[in-house]
Amino acid sequence: MRKLPFYLTASALAMTLLPNVTQADDHEDESYYLSMSEFTLKTGHTKPFMEGAIAWRECYMKAGGDKPYNVWRRLQGDGNTIVLTSVYKNWQSFFSESEAGKQCEKIVDEQIVPHMASTSFNMAGFMPKWSGDPAGTGKFVAVYNFKVADYELFESTVEAIESAVKDDGGPDSYWYYSMGGRDVADYFVVEEFADAEALDADDPSIWKRVEAKLGEEKKNQLQQDFMKSLNEWWSYMYIHLEDISFAGKA
Repeated sequence: MRKLPFYLTASALAMTLLPNVTQADDHEDESYYLSMSEFTLKTGHTKPFMEGAIAWRECYMKAGGDKPYNVWRRLQGDGNTIVLTSVYKNWQSFFSESEAGKQCEKIVDEQIVPHMASTSFNMAGFMPKWSGDPAGTGKFVAVYNFKVADYELFESTVEAIESAVKDDGGPDSYWYYSMGGRDVADYFVVEEFADAEALDADDPSIWKRVEAKLGEEKKNQLQQDFMKSLNEWWSYMYIHLEDISFAGKA
């Protein structure tokens, strides 16, 4: 069984919620905002929630909606947690109103909200300088969250690590910074997995990849610096719910 990737152990880098975005030639133009709406469902309400989400998607499509979104189910932790993610190039697109969405508000009120026990919302910014090009094809994603003690040390260490493994043929990772909010990670990083077989694959750890490029002494120093820069970390695995996600118009 493959050990899931993580910097603090001898594994590879981790996950984020991957969007459907077209990548530009200029890496700096690839930044975007990621909205994340998290819903904890009431016990026994998963099936009616899913039915409501399917009804909303059908309504949205019939009304001419074209904004893609992804829905994920968290595999660990308390309760049954669902995460809805969407990508926005700028704040204007985030705050623009959706006429198609307005036409389907009744479905939200009557068939989705009654099945929620709690909700939360957060925003994050994609960091193309540290990241690969998101493929957006993973059935599973692993997300590793970091609360930082020393920002300067954290940022310089991650940049050195990502620069070392950028073109070594290993799996890409996708970095985000959190845009405010209490009790959320300062940064998180994502790795995608195409299917369950990919989860079991025995890929080299991030530290073995760094050592192959920079040598054992430099690898050990970067590993120590990374651990020193953190206050705490936590991680979750998510599965993509294709039946209630929307890839946008073809």
